[in-house]
Amino acid sequence: MAPTDKDPKYSRQVILPSVGPEGQIKWSQASVLLAGEGAALQAAATALASVGVSRLMILSAGPFDTFPLTDQFRDLQVDLLPEEFEQLPAASEVVVLTENKELRRKISRWMRHHARPALFARPAGTGFALFSARHHGGQCPCLECFEIMNPKAFTRGEPSIQRTVGAMAASEILQKILKEDSPLDGKVWITSLESGVSFHHEVKPTYKCPARLLEEGAVVTP
Repeated sequence: MAPTDKDPKYSRQVILPSVGPEGQIKWSQASVLLAGEGAALQAAATALASVGVSRLMILSAGPFDTFPLTDQFRDLQVDLLPEEFEQLPAASEVVVLTENKELRRKISRWMRHHARPALFARPAGTGFALFSARHHGGQCPCLECFEIMNPKAFTRGEPSIQRTVGAMAASEILQKILKEDSPLDGKVWITSLESGVSFHHEVKPTYKCPARLLEEGAVVTP
């Protein structure tokens, strides 16, 4: 049975004005598809489960042990999805954390084609970046619009950065579930943990987007 606003485990959350009983019910009824690997995936999954999200669908680019989650959070349902997918199941929200470029683009193209929103989170130098794509009408701007205009923006993250990426992505998607909207829609938010500088900017559609070119029948090299 999914946790509700009456569950004593979540009493400290329910008394928060920003959450309340209605917000806790929203979290309890939510399902989140998480795609990623390593510390980022584990941190995001743990953060979502700890506030009462009832179902996680995990698409892992590496080994993922569900036991620590299901053992700690007995009401949680965890489904493992195949990395080689033909379609993705419906979920309240989708969070893409993977540093695997091919998998990240495959998921992005699928979500764009099916006009489903997704939050993309990644290490960025000494910090992290979040990008929320709405994919209105199955159109750009999408992740590849940002990638093609910022080819050096993606970096490999150390475990400490990966954990921060996972926690920040979970925080953003929980706020989106509560408010049913996100101030990051169509925008990328970049934060440096070293300097403390944080900024966001709009992501514009580009005619160079590989996803768009493929749909138009063009030949796109990797």
